[in-house]
Amino acid sequence: MRTLGDMNPHAVMATMLAAALLLAACNVTGLSNNPRATFSQIACLDKNEDGRINDADAADPSKLPDFNADGDRDEDDAAFVRGVDIALNPDVDACSGKQEPEYAVAHDYFASSDVNCADGTKAVLLLGVGGGRVNLREKTDAAGIRKIIDALQKAYDDRNVKTINVLAGPAVEGAQNAHSAMEQWLTHATRVYLDRFPCARLVAVGHSFGGVTADVVGARLEGEYAGRIIAIVDVDRVEALYQGDTGSRPQQAPVFNIYETNDPVLRGKPYDSPNAENWDASGERGPSNGEQGGEQEPVRHTTIDNSEPVRERIVDEVMERS
Repeated sequence: MRTLGDMNPHAVMATMLAAALLLAACNVTGLSNNPRATFSQIACLDKNEDGRINDADAADPSKLPDFNADGDRDEDDAAFVRGVDIALNPDVDACSGKQEPEYAVAHDYFASSDVNCADGTKAVLLLGVGGGRVNLREKTDAAGIRKIIDALQKAYDDRNVKTINVLAGPAVEGAQNAHSAMEQWLTHATRVYLDRFPCARLVAVGHSFGGVTADVVGARLEGEYAGRIIAIVDVDRVEALYQGDTGSRPQQAPVFNIYETNDPVLRGKPYDSPNAENWDASGERGPSNGEQGGEQEPVRHTTIDNSEPVRERIVDEVMERS
């Protein structure tokens, strides 16, 4: 069998390029360092089909997703389901057709998403929450949040800090209250991560509705984990039509609240709290068609998450707090 050492330099380069292109094509997360993921449509975790997601659905871990991608469906995976109680809408069968997962735990091609906290390892849980209904198998969904999480991951990698990277939408399709269900799921999942990995700290970034969700997670966890929350980043947070908890916002954990005033319909606003830093990003520019690109123009609600200057400022602010 021929090895790379037996081939001429041009053939070696061609082989390596082909391999790189193949790997790039297999990237399903939009994250450079974690191209694979365990995707989950949360309503489909109702394994006993009783209309609720709760402890009973964790009775047999072998039926659950391999959330941490370690090759075993075990108690480590059951922990994410055990402890929640999410009521499903009996009139909505979210699992009968093509699944559109709204939760994903990213990982490498050949490694799990877990981190090892031994020997002084530093780690950060990066939680990115998109702004609307998402199918995370479509990389154009929540594309701006993915780019922000990717940029943060790269910045931490440069500092030799390990990351766990979680992507989500702001709603659980098929739940009685879609937004409240995701608030509960992400709060519980984040708690599992922080308890399992004592070296891990948290950065949560949410756009639009996802900003509300990120705030709720931060508010519900800060009493116990305030010292481990690096930042909750709200990107043009809006509450209109959000049916979950719009009243809970972090009071201790650092909040970086970004908003714009260019959009005539949807726009964020300042957060008046001592723990919050506000930035009016109306003067920044972004692609006119959001994730689809286009000419640079003043940011709007639907484009601010894809603005490179906004993304760079988020990375700078988070790194300064780290």
